[in-house]
This record gives sequence, structure tokens and C-alpha cells, in this order.
Amino acid sequence: MAAEQALDRIVRDYQNALANNLDNWKLDSSDKAAVVRYFKRYWDTQFISFSISILILTFILSFYTKLAVFGILGVFIVREGLSQQVLLTYLLNDHELTHKQITNIKDKIFYKQLKTSTTAIFTGIFMFISFASSFVSTNIYLAKDMSFEKIQKLLSILSKPSPFHLNYELFAYFNVVSIMILMLLKIYEKWSK
Repeated sequence: MAAEQALDRIVRDYQNALANNLDNWKLDSSDKAAVVRYFKRYWDTQFISFSISILILTFILSFYTKLAVFGILGVFIVREGLSQQVLLTYLLNDHELTHKQITNIKDKIFYKQLKTSTTAIFTGIFMFISFASSFVSTNIYLAKDMSFEKIQKLLSILSKPSPFHLNYELFAYFNVVSIMILMLLKIYEKWSK
């Protein structure tokens, strides 16, 4: 509620500045803090929760299918779905504002933000590297200290739903690292000024 009230005051100040042809309008620091605090506490927390869930699911699926690489894309979609622009578009849909005006308000309220195109390029590179790593068959940690009989028994249990590929270990780690980098980029935005 505090964030919504702060946004209403920000919009009123912005519209007054537009009516008076003022290019550089001042933003009340307490209103700005209320909106930023709401975004960090709720929207960023949701992003972290969804991303960790996708990370765990992607790691498990990486041993079953190469399509697990789309977990990286899933984190990108969640990231963009819980962005500052979406937050303000959602909260300001009752006001008569254009997309450009909402973007101007967003740029005034929030600090450094990575562009969607930059994040999309990172995501594409991570997906390509990760998919390429799926063709490299190697075991790094798993099954290093296990006997052949234990490995076969474990593989038979894990292969019940679908064939389990122990040699996709490097692929699974690349997926996890890629998702973690995308999460770190979001955390950078959260704490940067």
C-alpha cells in the first residue's frame, strides 16, 4: 500500500512537470525508497525463488535430456517477467500513461538496469556453450569413488523414468553455472546504485 501511494504521488509530480514543460523533475526520496523497497522485497524475492526452483529442476533434467538447456531460457523469461518495467506497468495501469512515460518514471525511480537485449545475448551465449558441452562425455565428481557394481545399481534406479546419462555431468554443471550467473546479474541490479 505504501508503494502504491508513493507511486500515485510520483505520477502526480510527473504529470505536473509535463504540464509545466519541466524536463528535469524532482523525485521525493521517500516515495522513491518506498517503491524500490517494495520491488526488492517482493518481486526480487519471487525471482530468486523461481530461479532456484528452475536451477534444481534443470540440474536433475540435465542427466536425462539435452532439452534441459531451456532451463536457462526459463530463468531469462522469469527475470524479464519480474522486471521493473513490468512492475510499474502493472501498478500504473489505472493511470493514463504511455509506455514511454512509464519508462521515464522507471528510469527516475530505479538505479542501474541491464537492458533486455544485453541479458538476451548473455542467455543465448550461455545456452550455446551449455548445449555444446552436452557433446563432451566426461565424469567429474559423480561416481569417482564408487565401484562399478554400485554405479550400475544406481544407474538402474535412476533410469526407471527415462535413461539416465551419467556422462552429462559437465552439461549439468554448465547449466547450473549459467543460471547462477543470470541470478547474479539480477542481484547486481538489486544492490547497485
